[in-house]
Amino acid sequence: MLRLNKDLLRQKLIELAQYLGELEPLSTVSFEEYRADYVQRHAIEKLIELIVETASDINRQILETSGAVPPTTYFSTFDEMGASGVLPRTLAVRLASTTGLRNRLVHGYEKVDHQIVHRSLKSLIRDYRQYLVKMNDYVQFEKSV
Repeated sequence: MLRLNKDLLRQKLIELAQYLGELEPLSTVSFEEYRADYVQRHAIEKLIELIVETASDINRQILETSGAVPPTTYFSTFDEMGASGVLPRTLAVRLASTTGLRNRLVHGYEKVDHQIVHRSLKSLIRDYRQYLVKMNDYVQFEKSV
C-alpha cells in the first residue's frame, strides 16, 4: 500500500483554493456579460476544468493510498470518495456531476450550453469549497501509514 503524500496533497489543495478564488469574482457577472465577453468566458471554462482535474488528482492520490483499485475516470474518483466515506455521499454525487460539465467544455462532446455553465457557477464554487474543507481536515487528521 502506498503512503499518503501529505505535502503533495497540501500543494494540490492550495492550487484548488487559488482556482476557486479566481473563479469566485467571475461568478458574479450577468449572463449577458458572460456570453458577450469571450475572454472572461474562456477563463471561467478553464478554471472549471482546473478545479475538477485538481480535485480528481487529490481523490486519486487518497484512493490509491487506501489500497483501492485506482479509479479510471474523473467521475469515478468522486464516486469512490463517497463510497469509501472520505466524502459525504451527497457531496460526492454533486461533485461527480461537475465532471460531465468539465468533459463537455474540454472535449466538446456537444455544443456548450452557456446558460448551464453560467447557472452552475455558484453551486460549483459552494460544493468545491465544502470539498476543500473536507480534504484539508482529511490531510490534517489522517495518519500517514
